[in-house]
Order: sequence, then C-alpha cells, then structure tokens
Amino acid sequence: MLMDEKTKEILDFEGVLADLHPTTPFGQVLKNNMKAYGACDKEQLLEELDRVEKLKELINSQRAVFVDIRTHMRQIKNIRKSVERCIAGGVLGVVELFELKNFVYIVKSISEGQKALHWDIPDKYTVNELQWMEAVLDPGGTGIKTFYIYDDYSRKLAGIRKQKGLLEHRLDVLKKDAIKGAEAELGVSVRPSGEITVSKSQTELMDKFKENSILELAGETYINITYRVRPDCNMLELMGEIESLKGEEAIEEAVILEELSSKISSRGKEILEVMDAIGEFDLIIAKAYLANGYNGIKPVICDRAKLIIVNGRHPLIESALRKKGKAFTPVSLRLEKGVTLITGANMGGKTVSLKMAGLLAAMAQYGLLIPAEHMEMGMNAYIYISAGDGQSTDMGLSTFGAEISAVKEALIKSEKEGLILIDELARGTNPHEGYAISKAIIGYLADKPGITVVTSHFDGLAGKGIRHLQVKGLRNIDFASIKEPESISGYMDYTLIEVNGESRVPRDAINISRLMGIPEEILQQAEEIMGREM
Repeated sequence: MLMDEKTKEILDFEGVLADLHPTTPFGQVLKNNMKAYGACDKEQLLEELDRVEKLKELINSQRAVFVDIRTHMRQIKNIRKSVERCIAGGVLGVVELFELKNFVYIVKSISEGQKALHWDIPDKYTVNELQWMEAVLDPGGTGIKTFYIYDDYSRKLAGIRKQKGLLEHRLDVLKKDAIKGAEAELGVSVRPSGEITVSKSQTELMDKFKENSILELAGETYINITYRVRPDCNMLELMGEIESLKGEEAIEEAVILEELSSKISSRGKEILEVMDAIGEFDLIIAKAYLANGYNGIKPVICDRAKLIIVNGRHPLIESALRKKGKAFTPVSLRLEKGVTLITGANMGGKTVSLKMAGLLAAMAQYGLLIPAEHMEMGMNAYIYISAGDGQSTDMGLSTFGAEISAVKEALIKSEKEGLILIDELARGTNPHEGYAISKAIIGYLADKPGITVVTSHFDGLAGKGIRHLQVKGLRNIDFASIKEPESISGYMDYTLIEVNGESRVPRDAINISRLMGIPEEILQQAEEIMGREM
C-alpha cells in the first residue's frame, strides 16, 4: 500500500480523485478500486502514463469523437449481475434482455468511435462489437432497440399467436354485434368496451337494466352503477379458447427465454470482457480529461530515489485560488536520497510545498499526469506524511505525543525507499528539547535509503549532508507599502532557494504581526528581546 488513510487525508488525495469522472458504472468501479503502481511495477506505470498522455492529446485533436463516445457511455446501465447470473444458469427476463439489447447497440457505437480515433488501441481498451448477441436478440434484423419475444424464435409460438389472433378477431366481431343489439334494445349508447354507467338517481333506468338479461353488473360506487353486455355462449367459448392459447403462449415464451439465456450464457464471458474493456477505456479517458483540466504533463520515472519538480502546482489549491481570481505561485524543488530541510516564516508556503511534493508523487504513482512543467521521480515503496493536522486525542495523546507517534511510524518505514514528509518537526514541545529531538531525528534519517523532507522554524538543523531550502518569503519588501493585512500573500515570494552552510530562519513574524495590528509597544519589546538573544 503506497499511502495509509491518514496520509491520503492530509495530502487531500481523495480531493484529486473527486475530480476524476468515469461515465460508466464499470469505469466507476475501477476508479473506486484504483491502486498505486508498486515499486516493482515501473514498466506498467510507464505504459499507463504514455496512454494517458496519448489520450490527452487525442481529446484536444478529436474532441467531437470523445464527446460522442462519452454520450453513449452515459447510457450504459450496470447489467453485469444479470450476465453473471445467466452464466451461472439463471434465466433472463424480458426486461433484462431489453437492457442487453440496448447494451449491444451502445457497444457498437463505442466501437465505431474507437475506430475513428488516430490511435492503435491496445487490446485492454478495445471494445469489440457483440454481433452474435445482436443476431440472438434481433433475429429479424430490424435494428430496433426494443425487445420482444419475436415469432421468429419459434414456429410453434408463431402458430399459437396466429390462432389466438384469429379467435380474438372473431370475439371482437361478436362483441361489436352484441353492443349494437344492446343499444337497439335499450335505446342507450354503450361504450366500445361494452359497459354502461348510470347514476343511482336514475331509478327507472336502473330498474330497466336490472330486468334485462343482456346486461350484467360490472361495478358499483356510492354514486354510479356500471353494467356490461353479457357474453353469449359463443363468446364464452371463444374466450375460453383464447385463455387456453394464452397459457400455451406463456409456456412457449418461457421455453424461448430459457433458450435465449442458454445462448447468451455460452458466450457470457465475452460480454464481461467487453464490459471490462469499456471500464478500462472509460477510466483512462477520465484520467486524460482530468489532466487537461490542470494541463498535466507526464512525469519521468527513473531508477533511483529522487524527486525533481519544476514549477509544480497543487491542483486543488490552484483551483480554489482561481475561483477567487488569484493565481497559484509554482514551486520548484529537487529532492535526493537523504534529508532536505525547508525553513521559512509562517505564511511562507512551507506546508503547501511539502504537501504538493507528496501529492504530485502520489498522483504519478497512480498513473495520473502531473500539474508541473517537468517532474522526475523514482518509484516509492510508500509515501508518508506527519503534518500535525489532527492529534490523536481519542487515544489520550497530547499534541506532542501524537506527533511523536506519527514520526515513529515514519522511522519504521524509513528502512525502505520511499518519501517521508514531516511538517514542523517537534512543534509540540519546548524549543530547546524540540531542537535537540529534531536534530537527532534528521541525523538518523539522513543515512536512510529514501527521501525525507522536513519543515521547521528551528535554526541550526542543516548540518553536514543535509540539504537546506528556504522560502524567500518577504525579503526585500517595503512593509510600509503594504496597506492591508489581507494583501500580504500578494507580496510573499514562495520560491524555494538553496542555502549553503548555516542560515537563520527568516524573521518575518514580527513584520507580519505588525501588519496584522498587534500593538507597536509589544512588537518593539519583542525586537529588543530578539536582539539580546541573537
């Protein structure tokens, strides 16, 4: 497993997947069961990324074809269980056969759409037409999408229906004659159904109808009474023969349903294979549409532990900023085996950069394109983050206890190549102990096979062999020119610069506090205290 649920939550990986929209039930199932490519699955991941990139290009060059394909895909119902039941020996009903017939025509349309694409489609995504099933469900070749148990299925059925039709015609003629006779005798109009309704207030007419042998009671309400023309012996005989034929027809139809189900069952696995191909094709199209949404690129997958991101963007934060009319400042970083330390003042974007690195690495290993200008990475056995986003109060742990529990998990994982992200290490204890613990943990992780990124406020953590990146922040800014606290982010430079040797963490906190309205006398005293301690 690449990430545990807590890491997924902190990185907001599910937020990215929420924008991944397969249109078929088969594609949705695949999305829900998506797994990351393992550290040994490099070749399969490369193939997936190549295909997503190709589909992204095709969507831009053949958009109308994809619109048509997805329109047909939206019409697909999840009939997998019906097919599986049929394969297991079950008999399909008329409604199920109707849905299967519709599926056949949808498959034909998707297949035709695939043939129009400028792509040598891999077998995994190729949707083959089910011509044999079309012949089974449409024996007359009508091309009509509705399903009916056609006479073509059985001579016996055709004979029964023909005989039944003749008898029904004869009965209809007798009914019409009986209705005309009743109208002549009673002097009233009779509905084509043979019924007459009279109000209970029409007592004379009611008495007349009661005494007449050609009528019989059909129904009664508080207000009305309904009579119908009584069938004579010939009509009753015909009705009996028709009911008998209906029974024979139902039996023959049941036999036909069994035969149709048997034919479909014999090649049912082919139908399931088509469903699988549609699901795979649907999901990779969804990945390509997702990549188009944030202009994603294919990352370079290499054989050693590193993570290089050039002008990377956090897709969810970028989207949220765009809605506010703001732009996300791209971040570049180069991470190698060992520990990289990121320092900078609050509001400097350290946490965003940390989470962006983890999210983009996870996206790549799930076969998604990346919102960046360029990215290189090795295959990770795991991605793990400790960000203090929520303490384990339900376990009775303090803030520091919860943090150390998470860091302990990271230390266990560090024996394998992977990506460890620790935000504000040892934030939950006093600065003296926090510095000592941070220094020791960083030293321990420096020799491990994976990549570790740590953000911190502490000075002096970047010792030998520790790469140090620092947020530019509010350097070289004229604070007097900033009129509104809300505009601080507009002046913040989120660029990460490499620092050689020891470098103190930028002291932007007092300036930010001043802009946020903290009384000047407090801030001046803070500056005096800092001056004495530095």
